[in-house]
Parts: sequence; C-alpha cells; structure tokens
Amino acid sequence: MKFDLSNVRYSRNDLKWNIKIPDLLDTKLAFFLGIQVGDGYLKKVIRESAVDYCIMFEGHGTNELKWYNSYLKWLLKDLFNKDVKVVKSSRGTVQIHFRSKAAFTFLNQICDISESPKTYIRIPKMIMDCTLDIKRSFLRGLADADFSLTFKKRVKKDYYPVIFFQTYSKLLYKDTKKLLLNLGFRIVHNYRKSYRYDKVHDAYYIQISGRDQLNKWMKEVGFKSSNHITRYLVWKKLGYLPIGTDILERNQILNKEAQLGLVRPGPENLRY
Repeated sequence: MKFDLSNVRYSRNDLKWNIKIPDLLDTKLAFFLGIQVGDGYLKKVIRESAVDYCIMFEGHGTNELKWYNSYLKWLLKDLFNKDVKVVKSSRGTVQIHFRSKAAFTFLNQICDISESPKTYIRIPKMIMDCTLDIKRSFLRGLADADFSLTFKKRVKKDYYPVIFFQTYSKLLYKDTKKLLLNLGFRIVHNYRKSYRYDKVHDAYYIQISGRDQLNKWMKEVGFKSSNHITRYLVWKKLGYLPIGTDILERNQILNKEAQLGLVRPGPENLRY
C-alpha cells in the first residue's frame, strides 16, 4: 500500500536533519505502528512562540532497557532517519523522545494514530483492512509494547501460559478482539473496573490461554522484545517461570545469552 504524503508537513529542523517518511505500508511500519499504539505518546504542544510536535515511548527501566537500545532506537533510524537517545527517567523508566513535525503529521494524519491521552486510540483502519502478514506484524509490535506473558500454576509441575492484554480504550479493545479472532486465536474477553493511582477506571481485557495457543502465537506472531522472549525461554527450560524475576535474573537462568537468539544492537537485526 502506497501512501499519499501530500499532507505531511516538514519543519526547518526536519529538513535540516533530513527526516524521511515511509511511503509504503509494509511489515516494518506495521510493527512500529503496533508499538506506537501500545507504548507511544503523540502530542502537539502549543507554546507562546512555537509548537512542539512530540513523540515519545516509555517502558520498564530494567526489563525494556535492552530492547529500547537494541531494537526500538534502530527502528526509528530505519523508518525516519532519526537518531535518538535512550534515557532513564526520574521515575526509573526508560524513554525515547524526540520532536518532528513531519513524523507527527505522518503518524497522526496518514496513519490515523490519535493524540494522547489514548482514551480513544484504536488500530488504524488500514491495518484492519490489510493482509495477514501486516496484521501479524502490527500485533507483534502491540504485544511487545503492551501485552504480558505469564504462567499460572494449575496442578503440581503444570504451569499454564497466559497472554494478557488490558486497555482503557474501548475502541482498541474491540479492534484487538476482532484482529485476534480474524487470526484464528481463541480468546476470553470482558470488562472490569481497574484501580490505579487511587482512581477507578473502566478497563477491558483480552486473554489467550493454553499451550496450543501459545505455540500458535510463537509460530505465527511471536515476540521481538527480549523481556517476553526470556520469559518464554525460561518457562521452556524449567517448566515454570520463577515469580518476580526481571530480565537480568532470567538471563542468568538461561546462561550464555549469545545462544538465545536475542536481539543485538544494530540495524542489521531489524526483522519484522
């Protein structure tokens, strides 16, 4: 799918730094859009003398540091020719943030990614109407950013895999449910009240459970995030996942990280 980029607007800094904009919806861009919907922040901030077009990503300070450094920052370079830094925030999270009018208008107007807060964010229609490969790539990006993989004990030495997604956006919930069903996954889904920062929120969740469904996921969709991959590999190795382990502890369990097939820094590792 080729884009009409006539509505993309470039600032002087965009031109100075040679920012580029993708002209084709492929699996690489679909994967990125999944990350943007999940972990991304998109906001136009109007000041007295200027307008800031802000794009930001934020993740877990330990579990996602490696993935931000080895994957996400290279993806931004590959897509937009933008060099970014991965930084630790005062809250201990890991962040990437930059300003670009061209990237902002592309994501907002061409790709139909709504501005933050993400109360009404949803999967772009062009993803929902596209090929299975595009849908799977988008879902992989969304899962790397916003899904969890856990293993629940049922009986002795039997730990049941669960892929879990929760969102405050009813539209994103409905779209993700439709996408998963379209890809042939068995899901449980419902509405519940969620408590966060001493406030009650409407939350919507989707759950994919069972070994056969996890095998289908790993074969057809998979993960790129080292956080999810190490959780899966520890479970495969031990038959369970020790409670409360972070990615550093999981790497110790797995030993010899070079043999795990985890992502190494560099654009040559960008596979979608």
